[in-house]
Amino acid sequence: MTNLKQRIYQAQCIGNVEPIEHMVPYPNLRALVDGQNVKYGEKMVYADLGLTSDKVYRLAQQSANWLVSEGVKPKDRVLVDRLPFPQNEVLAFGIWTLGASMILTGDGNLDYAQEAASPAFVITFETNYFETIKSFSKDHDPTHKPLLAEEAMVFCDNNRAIQLSHYNLLVNANGIQHAIDLYEDQTYFINIPPNTMAWVILQAMLPLYTGAPLTSDQPYMTLGIDTGDFRIQFNWKTLEETSPPTLYVCNENTAFLAINKTPIHLTAWDNDTSPTAISGHSVMMGYLDDELNKKVFVEDVLKIGN
Repeated sequence: MTNLKQRIYQAQCIGNVEPIEHMVPYPNLRALVDGQNVKYGEKMVYADLGLTSDKVYRLAQQSANWLVSEGVKPKDRVLVDRLPFPQNEVLAFGIWTLGASMILTGDGNLDYAQEAASPAFVITFETNYFETIKSFSKDHDPTHKPLLAEEAMVFCDNNRAIQLSHYNLLVNANGIQHAIDLYEDQTYFINIPPNTMAWVILQAMLPLYTGAPLTSDQPYMTLGIDTGDFRIQFNWKTLEETSPPTLYVCNENTAFLAINKTPIHLTAWDNDTSPTAISGHSVMMGYLDDELNKKVFVEDVLKIGN
């Protein structure tokens, strides 16, 4: 392990607890959609559209088979533009079902994302891509099953490309589930554009991870940017105790860093008001630019706010 990789790994530890695989119930993100289908095939995921776990699973299988027909291979990166709900959500699981990695842009700068992350395939649909995959098999036999430590996403924003693992995404989803106390006997609602890591965790993953259907029909809980039982804050300098509670975003910590002044599970910091150094299992794999990594991974922590 190189010195830089060792520094990144140390920042991903929290105390003496290393980022090891048994801390999340799934071996990769493909297993998330697969496992929920096995356990709750008829349960709603996106209730307003009548999409059950089984339907999402089948659409993900078809998506994976379509990607293969387009020449995409496991471990390839697939750049996805903003598509209407729930196309991005299903596409994400199609990409992970194949064993590939998704590239998402926060600022819509597809040119930078292509330059920084070198995708094998770019998806920019003007029509419903569900029509495109209709003829493909609803069963996909994966040739590669990623380990938790392997790349699942690259998030590009403000000329920085953040690399995130399957474990990063799963452990951050786990942390936010427990922070907001969302479980399978409840429902919730959120509707944000597919261009943030908050979207990945809250809108793509959380309905499957928690078993709680996403619905606009009298939801038990709502989340939003300026409204809801929990409010998402992307730009901040200090953490505050607010009511309703605030979910603070830090992309270098996968998506979420804190709820009010409390770090999410398996995240630690140097200050509960103005953190500048963080560590824990949600800490990114690193930027794709190692010169940036050398600047921010120091003394067993990740420096943020630079």
